[in-house]
Amino acid sequence: MQLAARIGATAAVAARRAERALHRLARPAAFALAPVLLGQAKRLQSGLVWLPEPAGTRSGTVGEGDGAPLRLLVIGDSTATGVGAERLDDSLAVQTAALVADYRGRPVAWRIEGLEGSNAAQVLERHLPAVGASDDAPWDAIVLLVGANDALQLVSRRAFARAIGGLVDGLGRRLAPGGVLGLAGAPQIDTFEWLPQPIRSLIGGHARSLDDVLQRIAAAEPHVLHLPTPAILEPHLHASDGFHPSAAGYRHWAAIIAPRLARALRERQSDRAPHPSARHGIVPPFLLERLAAAGSPAASVAAHTLGLDRGIRAERAAAPAHRRLRAPAPARVPGERPAPHRVVSDARGTTALPGDPVRTEGDPPTGDPAADQAFDGLGDSWRMLFEALGRDSLDGAGMPLLATVHYGQRYDNAFWDGERMVFGDGDGEVFAGFTGAVDVIGHELGHGVISATADLVYRDEPGALNESIADVLGALVKQHSLGQRADEADWLIGAGVFTEQVQGVALRSMAAPGTAFDDPVLGKDPQPGHMRDLVVTTDDLGGVHINSGIPNRAFHLAATAIGGHAWEAPGRIWMDALTGPLPRTAGFRDFAEATLAAAAARYGDDARETGAVRAAWEAVGVLEPAAGPAHGDGAEPTDAAPTHAAHDAVRVARSGGMLGRTRAAVLELEVIPGADRERLDTLVASGALEALDGQAMPDAPLWRVTVETRCDVTVAEPLLPEEVLELLRRLLELGDRPLGGDEPVAHEGDEPVAHEGDEPA
Repeated sequence: MQLAARIGATAAVAARRAERALHRLARPAAFALAPVLLGQAKRLQSGLVWLPEPAGTRSGTVGEGDGAPLRLLVIGDSTATGVGAERLDDSLAVQTAALVADYRGRPVAWRIEGLEGSNAAQVLERHLPAVGASDDAPWDAIVLLVGANDALQLVSRRAFARAIGGLVDGLGRRLAPGGVLGLAGAPQIDTFEWLPQPIRSLIGGHARSLDDVLQRIAAAEPHVLHLPTPAILEPHLHASDGFHPSAAGYRHWAAIIAPRLARALRERQSDRAPHPSARHGIVPPFLLERLAAAGSPAASVAAHTLGLDRGIRAERAAAPAHRRLRAPAPARVPGERPAPHRVVSDARGTTALPGDPVRTEGDPPTGDPAADQAFDGLGDSWRMLFEALGRDSLDGAGMPLLATVHYGQRYDNAFWDGERMVFGDGDGEVFAGFTGAVDVIGHELGHGVISATADLVYRDEPGALNESIADVLGALVKQHSLGQRADEADWLIGAGVFTEQVQGVALRSMAAPGTAFDDPVLGKDPQPGHMRDLVVTTDDLGGVHINSGIPNRAFHLAATAIGGHAWEAPGRIWMDALTGPLPRTAGFRDFAEATLAAAAARYGDDARETGAVRAAWEAVGVLEPAAGPAHGDGAEPTDAAPTHAAHDAVRVARSGGMLGRTRAAVLELEVIPGADRERLDTLVASGALEALDGQAMPDAPLWRVTVETRCDVTVAEPLLPEEVLELLRRLLELGDRPLGGDEPVAHEGDEPVAHEGDEPA
């Protein structure tokens, strides 16, 4: 189907849904939306152009080198077939094959299978059988490109996940031993400025939701990796239809995914699981999104930072095939005491990495505050790791500490890219810069330590745990450099990164999650400090920067209860757990149990340290209180909510609001008034809720209702009749708990971010 017709049809479908919502729910907003979408549909259908697929044979071989050619299959929609490029040689498939050949030093035999307009289900039905029927030889790498048409057709998350699951299973059977299946991310349609609102937000938000499905599936399979689709922000990277990439756009995209494929192939074929690097930014996406939506001069800077961050830095396409993933440790004289090896480079306002080296060991200060602060912060981080935890650099083997300053123009973040620290200069209005906060440097280098040890998956609870451990290491670097005891520290992460115009003291507070800032532009710090307030969201990779407040508070409680320096007993316990047999998918409870085991191994089962660790995890609701006497001296008593047996409880939860906050109530049946208990029983028995279960409405608030063993459904709020909503609200109010101290709970009308199928991990 032509693109104009596809987008027009999407608008028409959305308008019809809005009209149905009007008749069912009598919502004025839905009534207002329908004519807008219908009008935009007509204008788009008349104004957009259709581009043909480039002519040519859909298979070939590129590159030179020794050995049999690697085999690459690219399957999917119009981006697989190269729509937007005039020549097939300029398509994503051929350019990716050429770069993989350069990286691996071997020729690559490539093939394209697909059709313009295909969604995931159609690729599963039509093109997957063709792969098995036409070629007996297995593939070393397969790239699946779907999602754009699913977003345009508003295919539900559940249906999309089902189709992707079938494709992953079927394509996985066509992989050679050690082969890799790459799931290309859904396009960032919300960056297509030529698309009018509200269609852009409608389709773009749904595309982000589908990309979340792709990331979740990729994280669960060792032979599958998510390949990020970059935000195409420059006009010359778009084809003439404004939707597909041009030849230059495909080249840009190939430069991002080819190194990841080549590296994953190398690691898989040497019996090592792939570790795709992620950009771990200190400033969470939700803060940049709020800033980008504000009417301040810094809004455009935040929007540009988000565009760069979403793309995830491309590995340098010009690097030779044998390029190492990290620099080797410098040679040392036998018996020589370990010492840091630091190199600070200057990007000089560009996004090209690593930049020009400006200072290394033995060099005098440069006179550039950013470069010198980064150099000193790298040294403080190395000294804490070595002197306090006995670890020689990030990998324990003397890995050089690399950093780049002055990245981009007024770039509002600092991040670890899997190899080095990268610092922006901030916009000067909201963010003052990042090199002056030594805990930020320690945090980002902490991601390097995590990558070299447990390598926790960077999403959902494992991702929030990843962020928390990085915060712990950042706090320890700061306290070690200042010589502070646990009771003397401020336990703030990123103090000093905000300008004086911001109403906030830091990015996060480990002692009191949710209190670091409360600003008219940035909003209120959304971090919870207890499991009952766990935020359910698909944004921020499942809330990795938000829910990290829970394990952060646990470490603070343990450290202050034990007393003394936090880098001693508490830090060693956390490091022992991190370097022990911790799975990549570990959640909060897994890590809590690992820290208990580490404390018992180091200090004994009945030691004060072990008791303080247990009491800390109980206090944040990760572990249930143990029977018997209180734990270690000075530990805070648990404030965990009482639990109820499933047969006695009703659970009602609403997820939504700008930050994906969740309000939840767990009620014993006896406390529900008789009339409402009867209404609830009738509602469950009728099957009306189950009929609506799983029907997605992008960015709509969700209600999850669990009643005994009879009902467990998740329903989009606009689909619920008003009388059902009133019942659920009454139940929620009956057992509602405040979300962190005096913070007001979310109410209807908050901008939602949760999606279908999300629930606490």
